[in-house]
Amino acid sequence: MNDTVMIIAESNAAPGKADQVRSLIESVVERTRAEDGCLRYEVLRDLDDDSHIILIEEWRDQASLDAHLASEHLTTMFQTMMPLLAGEGRGTRVARIA
Repeated sequence: MNDTVMIIAESNAAPGKADQVRSLIESVVERTRAEDGCLRYEVLRDLDDDSHIILIEEWRDQASLDAHLASEHLTTMFQTMMPLLAGEGRGTRVARIA
């Protein structure tokens, strides 16, 4: 059985805030990738909508993801970023089927 947890997280920056949102996310990438249990952490932008930001994450297990979500660098980033978003983001837990 594979306990790997994958997340596809999507958010939209408020008008004129896309660069700030991307910069905030980029500021935690290196620390996140160094976290115990992080197997993959990619930050993507939608080529058709510059405000749409997508993260693809893969964690060894749910405990690793939980530790990431509670990390100081992530909680600080979220506090700063939330007012810069247009609405709430979406995070979907997914698993490979093929």
